[in-house]
Amino acid sequence: MKRRFNPFKKTYGLDEMEMLSFLGELILFSNLTTDERALFLPHLHKRNYEKDEVIFLRNDPAHALYIVVKGEVRLTIDHEDEVEEITRVDKGSVIGETSILKNKRRFVDAIVTSERATLFVLPQVSVHDIFSSHIKIKVKMLEAVSNLYHDLNQDILKTYQKSEGFFYMSNVYNRK
Repeated sequence: MKRRFNPFKKTYGLDEMEMLSFLGELILFSNLTTDERALFLPHLHKRNYEKDEVIFLRNDPAHALYIVVKGEVRLTIDHEDEVEEITRVDKGSVIGETSILKNKRRFVDAIVTSERATLFVLPQVSVHDIFSSHIKIKVKMLEAVSNLYHDLNQDILKTYQKSEGFFYMSNVYNRK
C-alpha cells in the first residue's frame, strides 16, 4: 500500500527529534509512539545539580520523575545509623518512577555523586494531566512500571534465596 503525504502531520525539529529518541530509549517511554512521547516535551524541565546535592530523600512525597541526562546519582537507603548504597545511575536512567503513581513516597535517597549532573524533571501533575486525556499512554506507562517492579521483585527473591534468608519473607508479603 502506498503511503500518502499528509501535510498536516506534526513535524519535529532536530533538537526535538534527539529528545524524542532519547526518551524512546527509556523503559517508561519505550512503548510510546513518537507523537505520544512528544506530549511530554513541554513538561520536561532541565535542572542542574552539584556534587552531593540531594535530588530527593526517602519518605519525601513522590511529586516528580527524574531522567539523568548527564552525571551520576547514588541511590541509598538508611537503617538506624547505617547508610547502604543500593546503586549508582547515570545517563539514560529514570529515577523516582513511583511518581507516576498517586500518593506515593520515596523509598530511597537520591544524591548527586559526580561534580555536576543534569536531569530532566517531569512533574507528577503533568504526567497525570497527560494520562487523563490519553488513556493509552497511561496504560503503556503503568505497564512499564509494573514490569519494572516485577523484575525487581524477582531479583529480590533470587537474592533472598541465595542469602539463606536473612529476614522472614512473610514479613514482606503478609502486609495488612
